[in-house]
Amino acid sequence: MVQVLKEELRLSILSAAEEEFIQHGYAQSSVKRIAQKVGVSVGNLYRYFDGKEALFDAVVDPAFHELERLMRNPEPRPQQTEPMFEQIVLALTDLSEAYRRPLLIVIDGSKGTPREEVVHALFEQMAGNVLSHMQAYNAKAGRDVFEEQAAWPVAVAFLQGYFEIIRRHAKREERQAMVRQYVAFWYEGLRAFLYR
Repeated sequence: MVQVLKEELRLSILSAAEEEFIQHGYAQSSVKRIAQKVGVSVGNLYRYFDGKEALFDAVVDPAFHELERLMRNPEPRPQQTEPMFEQIVLALTDLSEAYRRPLLIVIDGSKGTPREEVVHALFEQMAGNVLSHMQAYNAKAGRDVFEEQAAWPVAVAFLQGYFEIIRRHAKREERQAMVRQYVAFWYEGLRAFLYR
């Protein structure tokens, strides 16, 4: 019974920390306010987490690792039968469903943490993916139509649009519809342009 209560308290602390980071970002968040929201002393909170940075990591790490996994493995998995477009829509929708609030914290509230550079790293990974498509197009065209530098703004634009969908649409159905439209615009538009 004591273990259950400890786990409940740990989860309550995480929930309060998530809310604090959503409202204030890391830099302006307060361990004291988090403890007050849960109804424990700051000293008791420190029994569960070593401090604000440990709380932040506990809240955002699952989302961060899932984002990294998706960026490292953008290719469809062989066992999946859905077309690549559907896989992308489902992956982005599932990511935003499972980790919406932690993603928003990473995107908008990680200033002052080691995760502050995550969004930039995501842009770099996406730019590498975009660049590979541009290089394939250049090879097919037999000339350099796209310069390497063009990959960066395309990648940033795509991810910022996705982040905006996460910010604006709290309901899964709305998010999925918007992600579907958004990915269709990019996917079909780029395919039509690059592979005509």
